[in-house]
Amino acid sequence: MKHPLNWLGVFVGALLVGCAAGPSVFVPVAPSAENASVVYIYRPSKTANMMLSPAVSVAGSKSFEIKNGQYKRLTLSPGKYTVRLAATEGNTPAVEHDLEVAEAQIYYLRVEASLKLGPGEGYQPYRRKFELLTVPAEKAHLEIAACTDMDGRDKQKSAATEVDDKARGAGDEAVFSVEKTTNPFSR
Repeated sequence: MKHPLNWLGVFVGALLVGCAAGPSVFVPVAPSAENASVVYIYRPSKTANMMLSPAVSVAGSKSFEIKNGQYKRLTLSPGKYTVRLAATEGNTPAVEHDLEVAEAQIYYLRVEASLKLGPGEGYQPYRRKFELLTVPAEKAHLEIAACTDMDGRDKQKSAATEVDDKARGAGDEAVFSVEKTTNPFSR
């Protein structure tokens, strides 16, 4: 029989490794053009409606789907815009949010997901809903820090592939080597 302190050691070690990373910090990007503004549209990670990804459109264009735990940065010129979340799979109604963009400002819109139990029609005893809310910068920075950048992840993945290709040399194929592996069952 193994000693219970062994399991305690494993648990404490895993806890220390998990806490060593520290909190993420979000730093917003300032508007690059003199007369442009930045709008962040983000969706914090929640279990409510996590499998649904509403399509977001701004002024009838720039359409993308926002998944659970993601954010998107848009650069817009000053003016009035309607940000729209399309209805999702017949479960959630479409939502519109009017946004007046001023010059050289940063705006934060949170996609809020909710799931409420109640009398439903047919076989659905719940109501799903998405909302678009304007959020103060301080609160948005904390919430966006836990989200994934929709654009950055793809750029990082392609950059990593590019580095691997350069390291191997053009046209070389990756070679598997037993010398670089270890047997997990040996002591």
